[in-house]
Amino acid sequence: MDFQRLADDLGLNLEEFKELLELFVDTSTADLDKALSAVDAKDAETVARAIHSIKGASGNLGFMEIYEAARKLEADARANRWEEILMPIHRLKDQIRDISAMLHP
Repeated sequence: MDFQRLADDLGLNLEEFKELLELFVDTSTADLDKALSAVDAKDAETVARAIHSIKGASGNLGFMEIYEAARKLEADARANRWEEILMPIHRLKDQIRDISAMLHP
């Protein structure tokens, strides 16, 4: 993942972009934890809201793969397609963890 290119696309220097990434990782991790708890409670609205937050932030930062996964996951939550939700949440968690690992090699 080319953080410098993504930073340039946003008109930021690399350090500013990394600060945004730290916030993205922390917030997304918390949102995914909320979503997982909401799945257990079959609370589709809370799942959708948590994933919507990740969708917006990932799109703004240029993480289009995460954005697309979150877009589909949000739609599945709103449609109460519970069998389609759990594994994608765990995949998103892995992707967020990968970004964190790249920030802190």
